[in-house]
Amino acid sequence: MAVQPLTSAARVRPGGIATYVVWVWTTRASASHVTVKAKVARIKGLGKTRFTICPNPDRATCTLGNLPRGQADELRVRVKVRKAAEPGRHLKLTAKAQAPGAVSVSATGKFKIVSAASPAPTTPSPSTVSAPPLPPIPLPDPSGSGTSPAGLFPTVSPQPSPGGSAGTASSGHKAIRTARVSDTLPLNTRLIGGQLAGLVVLAAAITLAIARLSLRPQRPLDVKNSPGDD
Repeated sequence: MAVQPLTSAARVRPGGIATYVVWVWTTRASASHVTVKAKVARIKGLGKTRFTICPNPDRATCTLGNLPRGQADELRVRVKVRKAAEPGRHLKLTAKAQAPGAVSVSATGKFKIVSAASPAPTTPSPSTVSAPPLPPIPLPDPSGSGTSPAGLFPTVSPQPSPGGSAGTASSGHKAIRTARVSDTLPLNTRLIGGQLAGLVVLAAAITLAIARLSLRPQRPLDVKNSPGDD
């Protein structure tokens, strides 16, 4: 359990309201029928103590109900400070939590009553009020009957690459896939039939082209002014 003032300066003026934040949680097991009671030390000029944030508030008593293990619930308590309150006094609030079969716990928080001439206390937004650190939840002993949490995590060990040395296997580089040279060349066993047929067609076309050039008749040369002609 923990009790802390809502304002960061923990000060309140006469005629103002002191608001406390109460945190309550359970660690060993879940608790049921939890109740929290708040009480302030009686000094001059104090009003009534009331829970303002609670599932079932009844003035200075809060019926919280069931509380799961490891979960902290936030409550709010307000105390009105009348104008007759004496500056310089401390407003001490004690909150006590109890439940059947559980150990009762209590905590205290203080406000200081300041004069009206003092700077106004600052009130943080609800998002800035943080829960106190919860005590660690005990884990089962690995040497006992419980199960060790180490078995919940996979075991990762380096695997050597085929044909590599220990140094390259532990360096963390990815293995490189190798391919046969015959698979990367144009002539491979899967396409050998179609490639040979293409070569035969190409050779036949070249042979026909050469034959046409060799069998073309030559044009006769024009003879002008041959010897013996007048």
